[in-house]
Amino acid sequence: MRRAQAAVEYLFMVSLALIMVLITIKLVHQTASKVELHVNRTSREILEVLRNMSSSSG
Repeated sequence: MRRAQAAVEYLFMVSLALIMVLITIKLVHQTASKVELHVNRTSREILEVLRNMSSSSG
């Protein structure tokens, strides 16, 4: 009976670790998506400023 209990506890801990890994991966993916949007927006703003500067100087 003790072996069965140990096996169940081990499986529970492995399952818990996998759930934690999946949550972490999801959070990292969401953060990366937000960063990508921010970088794209900032890049567009920088390009617009540079275009305005080049068109107003020439």
